[in-house]
Amino acid sequence: MVLRIANHKISISIVFVAAVILAFAAGMYIETIAALLALGVHEFAHVFVGSRLGIAIYEIEILPFGGRIKSSLSDASDEKEMLAVLAGPLANFAVVGFIFFLSTLKLLPSNIAWQFTHYQLMLGIFNMLPALPLDGGRLFALWLRQRVSYTSSVRIASYTGKILAYSMLFVALIGLAFKRVYLSFILAGFFLLQQASKEEKEAPFVFMKYLARKKEKLLKNQHLPGEVLVVDQEATAKKVLYSFCPHKYFIVYVLDENMKITKFFTETEIFDKIIEKGLDFKMKDLI
Repeated sequence: MVLRIANHKISISIVFVAAVILAFAAGMYIETIAALLALGVHEFAHVFVGSRLGIAIYEIEILPFGGRIKSSLSDASDEKEMLAVLAGPLANFAVVGFIFFLSTLKLLPSNIAWQFTHYQLMLGIFNMLPALPLDGGRLFALWLRQRVSYTSSVRIASYTGKILAYSMLFVALIGLAFKRVYLSFILAGFFLLQQASKEEKEAPFVFMKYLARKKEKLLKNQHLPGEVLVVDQEATAKKVLYSFCPHKYFIVYVLDENMKITKFFTETEIFDKIIEKGLDFKMKDLI
């Protein structure tokens, strides 16, 4: 199901639509509206802040248990990416304050205020957990990116997502043993497991796309932050490649066995050679 609102393409999962219809059919009117409001606030905040920061929004996906936004976030600086990611949970927390304000003025019945507050807090807090594909997982990956390679950062954050997913499914299994069904844990667990595995699988391809577009980005902006990488001549091209990161341009110095510089290469030169020769050659083969 595809909608267009204010030039934004919104793809809604059929499973999500079916879940909403079933919830209404079961008489869960307030709970469903509260959940939809929390999700709407969350995704709108991402889109609004992202657009303000100059990040192009291509598509908004409403999945069975949450949402995902396709955008040019990969081209943004770490600071802009962090702000766009934080916008969703912070908006949920801000709405909680607004609901509390309405409740104190008796403009919103306490039972309805509680339901709305519950879903806003649940979505906001849940998304701050450091596990991909959640917002907290993206922040965690950003933090890791300053310390390890891009693919390693995504892999670690994806593993935390899988750990969280298996933990939720384990709790649901324990609940079944006591004849209690934790449906939200089951749905969230499978959703997290599927999305975390997808993030991990796609990480190398996304990384290569970043590197392939870096030359174009450098020519367009006329500058990029740079960094020097010093490697032994026996180092493989694969090891050098995965030491690069998306938002910095690397100059690679190759040292011989006497620790003398034999040659240096730009990141683009190495990337072009990898496209030509594959990942198995050593740096000494370029000298």
